[in-house]
Amino acid sequence: MPYDSEIIVIGCGNVLFKDDGFGPVVINILQKYAKDENDYYDPAVTAYVEDEFDKEVLADIQGKFEGIQLPEGVQFIDGGTAAPVNFFPLYEDYDWKKLIVIDVVEFDAEPGTVETFDPTIMKIGKYDNPHGMTVEEPLQKIAEKCEVVVVGCKPAEIPTPDVDLGLTEPVVKAIPKTIDLILNEIGVK
Repeated sequence: MPYDSEIIVIGCGNVLFKDDGFGPVVINILQKYAKDENDYYDPAVTAYVEDEFDKEVLADIQGKFEGIQLPEGVQFIDGGTAAPVNFFPLYEDYDWKKLIVIDVVEFDAEPGTVETFDPTIMKIGKYDNPHGMTVEEPLQKIAEKCEVVVVGCKPAEIPTPDVDLGLTEPVVKAIPKTIDLILNEIGVK
């Protein structure tokens, strides 16, 4: 079965709207540099990372994966914008132990601040999604069956409906810490 893994790490968002692409960009970095056996990463996204990111940030990101061996049963998924509707309901069909969601989250912090959130204590409407979908409710239902963690980054700019590619500088600089948090949640750091 395609999502029959113990740990699912899913990036949510849209790379067409600046910082809303945070989740998919992080997932593509994980897929490439963690040597994900599924090899699903998008070459256009990783080319953007390797060509456009500050070289010190890119070196920091690449260094996070030195000596790292992922445990079996970890899967990285680019969920795009429709994860709450198309992917989250799949939890009923699988025996996930942990779901790690990577996304932008509006919270009281400076842009580029990264934190982990427990969706079981988030009030409905706290985890604002730029596409108007409620996210806490499906995650709270999933949390009744498995552990759920949201690794969220405060965005600086989401220009919807205007298309504008590329993450803002504070969000790019947040990616190394984000990777540390994810690897810690997976259990390899």
